[in-house]
Amino acid sequence: MDSKAYETRVSNLRRLMKADGVGGYITTASRNLYYFAGFFEEPDPRYLGLFIPVTGEPILVVNDLYATQIREESWIPTVITWSDGEEPLDKLAKAIEDAGLGGAKFAVDDSMWSTFLLKLQDRLPQARFIPGGQYMSTLRRLKSAQEKEYMMYIGAATDKVMDMAIAAVRPGVTEASVSDVIDQGFKKLGVGSSGRNAVVGSGVYSAQPHYRATEKVIQRGDSVVIDFGGFWKLYKSDMTRTVFVGKPDPEYLKIYDAVRKAQETAVDSIKPGMTCQDVDRIARKVINDAGYGQYFIHRTGHGIGLEGHEEPSMVEGNTLVVEPGLTFSVEPGIYIPGRYGVRIEDCVIVTDTGCERFTDYSRNLVIID
Repeated sequence: MDSKAYETRVSNLRRLMKADGVGGYITTASRNLYYFAGFFEEPDPRYLGLFIPVTGEPILVVNDLYATQIREESWIPTVITWSDGEEPLDKLAKAIEDAGLGGAKFAVDDSMWSTFLLKLQDRLPQARFIPGGQYMSTLRRLKSAQEKEYMMYIGAATDKVMDMAIAAVRPGVTEASVSDVIDQGFKKLGVGSSGRNAVVGSGVYSAQPHYRATEKVIQRGDSVVIDFGGFWKLYKSDMTRTVFVGKPDPEYLKIYDAVRKAQETAVDSIKPGMTCQDVDRIARKVINDAGYGQYFIHRTGHGIGLEGHEEPSMVEGNTLVVEPGLTFSVEPGIYIPGRYGVRIEDCVIVTDTGCERFTDYSRNLVIID
């Protein structure tokens, strides 16, 4: 992504801050820093931060360890370095005061560690600090053409890995072994994997939506929910399919059909101008009409992008209007405690006339002998 794209993101943030009388945005090592600066590092006790004033040049404050690397990878020219033994928040506070903003109101990234914020508050006693997540939700939810390209790429890879995962399911194997196949599958394709954290829930555990794979052995008569994602250029995918080992009973087939119909009906209905709660209502009506409404126990979907779960939620009460570029999951499910569960999930990006799936593996029930 070229520097112009990052500069546009900074300009859009400044427009929002100016409207609210905010003097600047402060973030630490996070995906939001990557969003603006093009450089990513996991959160760390060594402070690495970005300050974006409402006017003037953005400033990176980094430990000497990252100085050369960040100058090569980020478009931002102003880099303040600090050495072990120095206090980086002193340098950030001085930069803010030098910009004439010592008594301003600042938006702070939601992921900023409290230890860093408390130190900054001590050094800028006249300043006010507010949560910055409201701005990031607005900025990040609509994806650019480049972001869509990244997400379509990882979505296609996820389809391939799902095929590998389902092929690995059979009586006598463990859930963890299927998770390992997922992890290795992404690696073979040269993309990032979240396979070690995959949901592979079999038997009664398929009725626990966020159950993680264990050494439990998959047996005949098990429903198996498989939910995972990967990432490319830090952009995430998310997909769920449910298979059955052995011969499913008639009620299971009815449940599976209701979930598939709910998911496909909701996806087919998506278009600009509807609201997020409309997506939830459409999927939920299908399951309610089938008689299983009480067993659909979560929202229909969540936003996705640099995070696997981000704003907005496809849930009752969310009246946010769906727009082109919005990306989110559609994942209705039915969970019968002590028996089995079914979930089918794809992620979509909204277009001018509808939506496009970027995960699209077959949603037909796979029965494994």
